[in-house]
Amino acid sequence: MLIPDWLVKQAQQFPEKTALVDLFSGRKLSYAQLEERASRCAGFLRNQWGVKAGERVAVLAHNSAEYVELLYACGKIGALMVCLNWRLSLDELRGIVDDARPCAIVYGSEFEQTGAALAGAFGMQRRMVVGATHADTVSYEASLAAASGPSIVMPWRAHDDTWYLLYTSGTTGKPKGVIQTFGMAFTNAVNGMLAAGLRREDTLLSVLPYFHTGGLNLYLNPMLMCAGTTIIMRQFDVDKTMELLQGSVTVMFGVPAIYLFLSQHPGFGAADFSGVRNWACGGAPIPKSLLERYLAKNVTICFGFGMTETGPTVFLTDEATARKKVGTVGKPVMFVEARVVDSATRQTLGANQRGELMLRGPGLTPGYWNNPEASAKAFEHGWLCSGDIAYCDEDGDYYIVDRSKDMYISGGENVYPAEVENVLFQMEGVAEAAVIGVPDAKWGEVGKAIIVLKPGAATGADAVIAHCKARLAAFKVPKHVVFISALPRNAAGKVEKPRLRGEFGGKA
Repeated sequence: MLIPDWLVKQAQQFPEKTALVDLFSGRKLSYAQLEERASRCAGFLRNQWGVKAGERVAVLAHNSAEYVELLYACGKIGALMVCLNWRLSLDELRGIVDDARPCAIVYGSEFEQTGAALAGAFGMQRRMVVGATHADTVSYEASLAAASGPSIVMPWRAHDDTWYLLYTSGTTGKPKGVIQTFGMAFTNAVNGMLAAGLRREDTLLSVLPYFHTGGLNLYLNPMLMCAGTTIIMRQFDVDKTMELLQGSVTVMFGVPAIYLFLSQHPGFGAADFSGVRNWACGGAPIPKSLLERYLAKNVTICFGFGMTETGPTVFLTDEATARKKVGTVGKPVMFVEARVVDSATRQTLGANQRGELMLRGPGLTPGYWNNPEASAKAFEHGWLCSGDIAYCDEDGDYYIVDRSKDMYISGGENVYPAEVENVLFQMEGVAEAAVIGVPDAKWGEVGKAIIVLKPGAATGADAVIAHCKARLAAFKVPKHVVFISALPRNAAGKVEKPRLRGEFGGKA
């Protein structure tokens, strides 16, 4: 299948329709303006910088209209955009840049020191700054103003043509560059339109970072494909989000941490969210108690599941299912096939049997950049090995139990931390909770609950353990409890379990 330049298509059909609203800069771009600026950017990259098809352009910046322009400019000329995670340290970024080997780098003025260090370390003479610049740096805005020539229309791309690279968070080791193709973006957009009902009249509040698949594809790219409007938030701000959700926003996608923070906002109880017609969530397990808190406000959060490797949408519940079966991710979306297999025999399991989730479909990545070994290991006979433990019920609705690597074995029994965390969230004073397995002389491993309390709340380890004993089998009850001020989270809003295991993995 061939993929067209859909910015050009929208600029032709809906030139005056608002495409982007950048809250930080105050810039509002119509589809005609966005297309014109992306074309100028493409012209600069190709004509002034000499960037060739297949070469990489690294971008280190917060969410902005300029970020979107760069993404589509790279697509127009066949360059691969490398979306750098600004939350990483300089050493971590060096490892990614060393793997991707970009020929140029664009960075926000707030990252000028890091961007310049990366450019210097890898000999990138072509560098550009978005925002305020010094006299000796190349300005993004000045570069676009100086770019001239005919409009650049992206030639129709093949399904497997690479568009950009997203590097995984590295929770399983060295970050891997997940290849993102035009076909993946197209398939995910169609899945989103069908599953979430995205349409031209919608206004999306975009709060997830653009170096992450959730930021770009839930639902920025789909909204641009259906000519909707996207409000870009530079970084998630709970107060501003509460305000916007009571305004013109009709579509909201967040991770569990965002929904948690919103629910803890002092204005949550009185907030009127009636203008938002579609709420969705993914990225990590979401506590049932949190979903129920929103249901009490007549807000149905449609929970889903996806991966960087899957474009990302794999599951997304409809509202009826989300209300009827709190905690399910529903059935696979249109262009995804799923099955659950025994981790040892790889045989497909029946209803309510837990095993590894396997995925197949046109929205999956062809592999990892410069890493054929990891690519080969990720797939079995065309099926992606997700590494997640799941099951489906008699109706064919799926449930994600936990990451296989987060599971621990206590006295010969498998314990899935997400199940225990759901119980911990039912405690009145608990704001955040995570469970890890720690060594134990008698049972091999036991659970340790790491808890963040709500402001003003007070409880002790004995109360936490008693609460769990009343609701869980004995082998699932944490034997240790610690209280901390905040849980470490990565860019996707997921709790960094490896970091917690490193800090709290001892017995005491």
